[in-house]
Amino acid sequence: MLNAFSTMMFTAILGLSLQLSAAQLIDDVQHRAVSFFWNESYAANGFTKDRASNSEGPDTHDVATCAGVGYALIAYTIGVEHKWLGRKEALERSRTTMSHLLTDWQQSHGWLYHFANWKTGERVWKSEASSIDTSLCLAGIIAAERYWKDPQFTRDAERFEKRIDWNWMLTSGGEDPNAYHFSMGWHPESGFIKNRWSDYNEAKFLYVQAYGLSDVTNVGWDKIVRPPVSYKGFDLITGGPIFMHEMSEGFYDFRGYRDRLGYDYSIEERNDALANRAYCIDNPKKFKGYGPDFWGLNASDGPDGYNAYGAPSWINDDGTVCPTGPLAAMPAIPEEASAFVVALHRDYPKAWGKYGFPDSLNPTRDWIDGDVLAIDLGMMLCATENHRNSFVWKLTKSSPIAKRGFERAGLKKAPISAALRVPPAQ
Repeated sequence: MLNAFSTMMFTAILGLSLQLSAAQLIDDVQHRAVSFFWNESYAANGFTKDRASNSEGPDTHDVATCAGVGYALIAYTIGVEHKWLGRKEALERSRTTMSHLLTDWQQSHGWLYHFANWKTGERVWKSEASSIDTSLCLAGIIAAERYWKDPQFTRDAERFEKRIDWNWMLTSGGEDPNAYHFSMGWHPESGFIKNRWSDYNEAKFLYVQAYGLSDVTNVGWDKIVRPPVSYKGFDLITGGPIFMHEMSEGFYDFRGYRDRLGYDYSIEERNDALANRAYCIDNPKKFKGYGPDFWGLNASDGPDGYNAYGAPSWINDDGTVCPTGPLAAMPAIPEEASAFVVALHRDYPKAWGKYGFPDSLNPTRDWIDGDVLAIDLGMMLCATENHRNSFVWKLTKSSPIAKRGFERAGLKKAPISAALRVPPAQ
């Protein structure tokens, strides 16, 4: 039986557990994300599930995503750095993953099919050979290779890089020899997807890697359509789902760089996050919960299925918030992102699960997602680690691929300025 003093101490400890600091919560969120990538990757081949249940107990999902595999490879290195994973075990899992990516995951011209059976690597759902998801997998490979500097991993990483036929995806197999933007993918049943990565979105890493690993034309970077948007005094590009302004930034450090057109994409990321938050503070549709500490419209699960939520400018809003958005904004707006983390943990305790926050929640509909998604956990993990110590940025920046890719995209060090765009001198 507890005496009065023990009762007082127990109550104090319980109170502290419910009032964790932002730093403690971020540490826990990261640890749980690493656990997802370790537990939900098939040990025999390293293939990572696209999603998993956020509740305790066995998980029945069995579809893997190649983008998730890329995030798993960088997650293992973060796990080792924090001593959540043993170095020997993490390296062996990473070697296994690279080996089976080369032999088991179905591909065409080096481009991986988006979704596959997590035990066999066989294509599922008639998914496309995906340019963006293969490139996201490659982003994780590049960073992990710089971390391990292991002969076996490096050999397999180079084999993976060399087999990607960049020109095939750029020119639609030669049908459009003068193309300068990549197709979004290829289906065996119907051929190349007509839509291309020609608008401003998450695809910056696709172009940096293509320019770093091949000699395909680099004029596409300058010809990306960049619609200017201004909201509440924040100048940005396009608007829409916040992930489009965070995914490349998780691997590539654009701070202090401007391209040939004069854009600083780290400033763009910051302004977009602040504008996304400002829209939720304005809350024009009067959804429950929205405010300075509850925001983040993103492509995510929703009460009626997966949806590309976003704001401002390109607005799609039904009251669903995705925690990845604010968490992945941590390097850009640390104070606002930290306040979100603390408030979400305090105000929505039922949302917390074995892998941390759910993919999304909608207080207006009294709905909490039961799943977490690999790509969202991966984005969050990279960004929060970069906020702490620039870990992923440093790894990627050390790669000759990134250096050449930045040069060919016209990204150069520039004087510090708060302006999104500083037009080059004529």
